[in-house]
Amino acid sequence: MINIERIKDIREDHDLTQKEMAKILNIKRSTYSLWEIGINIIPLEYLIKFSDYFNYSIDYVLGLSNNKNIIINKGFNKIELGNNLRKIRIENNLSQENIANILGVSQPCINKYEKGKIDISTSNLYKFSKEFNISMNELCNKNKIYQR
Repeated sequence: MINIERIKDIREDHDLTQKEMAKILNIKRSTYSLWEIGINIIPLEYLIKFSDYFNYSIDYVLGLSNNKNIIINKGFNKIELGNNLRKIRIENNLSQENIANILGVSQPCINKYEKGKIDISTSNLYKFSKEFNISMNELCNKNKIYQR
């Protein structure tokens, strides 16, 4: 399960208000607030902006790791993410339909994820990461890090 408490803890540890954090992410405070209290899940695009701003790994932000690794590789490319999803699916001898069943989406949706045509949701990327025991940082090509 995604650790939403860590998002709030990170913000508070850096003495930022929700309003300030929302401004940094270029969103409304109410939108940010809903992520922090777990009503909505932070979209991958904003999760990456959040983790890049604080120089933390995505895995740390979501509670997949307790290591506060500093990210060197900033930004995000959904085509690279799609290629990584496809590579792992093929390495595990699975079809797009198999992955669709794991994530609870349609096969055409998996096809679009793999081609980088649509964004995968944070919750589906989290499920994929847990299912195949792979870091979300690695999936998003944000694996150029160093240990704090």
